[in-house]
Amino acid sequence: MKLKNKIHLGSTLLMLIILLVLMTVIYFTFSRLALSTEVNQLETEAETIVTAFNTDPMEDPSLVLRAYVPPNGLIKVVNGNVELIREIRDPQATSQFPAEVEENSGTLRVDGKLFAYVKVPVIWTDGEIAVLIVAQELRDISNNLQTLRLVLVTVTLLAMIPIALSNAVLGRIVTKPIADLTKTMTRIQNNGQFEKLPIEKETDDEVGQMGRTFNEMIELLEENYRKQEDFVSNASHELRTPLTVIGSYAKLLQRQGFHDEKIAKESTTAIRAETDRMKTLIEQLLHIARRSEAQLEITEADLIELLRQTTMAMKTSYHREFELIATEPHIPIQTDVAKFKQLLYILLDNAVKYSSDKIEVAVENKEVLVIQIRDRGIGIPKKSLPYVFDRFYRVDKARSRETGGFGLGLSLAKQLADRLGAELTIESVEQLGTTVSIIFSSDFNVEAVKSNEEG
Repeated sequence: MKLKNKIHLGSTLLMLIILLVLMTVIYFTFSRLALSTEVNQLETEAETIVTAFNTDPMEDPSLVLRAYVPPNGLIKVVNGNVELIREIRDPQATSQFPAEVEENSGTLRVDGKLFAYVKVPVIWTDGEIAVLIVAQELRDISNNLQTLRLVLVTVTLLAMIPIALSNAVLGRIVTKPIADLTKTMTRIQNNGQFEKLPIEKETDDEVGQMGRTFNEMIELLEENYRKQEDFVSNASHELRTPLTVIGSYAKLLQRQGFHDEKIAKESTTAIRAETDRMKTLIEQLLHIARRSEAQLEITEADLIELLRQTTMAMKTSYHREFELIATEPHIPIQTDVAKFKQLLYILLDNAVKYSSDKIEVAVENKEVLVIQIRDRGIGIPKKSLPYVFDRFYRVDKARSRETGGFGLGLSLAKQLADRLGAELTIESVEQLGTTVSIIFSSDFNVEAVKSNEEG
């Protein structure tokens, strides 16, 4: 059963049950009040009859009883053995009423007719204690109750018509966004094209929130899908070039290399260089594409010592000048040392590729901990700064080819910085240089050590 039909049927049945309960309460409340009123009136008449007997015991009992017999009713007097002593009946009363009843007052149905009755003791003319029974057939009450039942049933049936219609409309209103969502997802599944949910009117309720959330999710999926396509395309392109070079030199080596030592050396050198490029590219791709990395191994280390070790290693490898600028001799931090060093190597390697002058590594530890890597190289155009962290983005592809760059280093650096809880920013001016800042938030676990620490 469709959700729309479930809402329609469920809400209609619920309203029907509520109306039935309400009408039942109204009916029984009215009937009980009406019957109680009739019984109270009979109790008053019975007391009047007893008073009349006590006032003039020598008067003919039949005359007294006849004077107080109720309309459509009767009066009976029975002795202790429930034997009838006297009975006075209204001419309109046609039903018999039993001489023995259990309760002193109440209602009783006899031969399908409803009676109200009262039973009181009375001293009869012979001095014997008898029982006076006053009963009245409730014809008007029965007719009124029957009319009330008919009215309540009619009102219930009439009320169910607008309720059923409104519930049907409510079911459509509630399920329409869900149906639109299902149709949109079906079209996406069949066509393979991302499509947003059409929203005619913006609302702040749950349905409107569902539509907005779905559209935001589609935007995110579309963007990720596009990035994935770009990633595969760019990776394929980057791998195709070295493979083409390797293939070409392999053919050259096969044709002439065995007889020409110069061609053989040139071919093997080129093949090895392109193989190294492919190895570097694949390692970077694996770092970026990996979704579930090992847990961080947080240990306490000295930031200044880590920077000193990193800059010394870079200086030895590239024979370049690196200057470490720090106002404090020691700054203990809690971090993953291996990943932190990897982040530094990526940024320093990037500075080495695009500058030929001295590279500075400065540390500032005031309100927040900031590590800056400054070079005086060719810089980055202002229009390219927002995209430098995108995968495979290169400011100058020809220049990147010369330096061996793939446009993956800064993307990997951004990923490492995020894992370490740091923010990565870049400031650059063309022909003046670039400054890359690693900024740790104020709640980062850093304790500055006083410069005059002993030892």
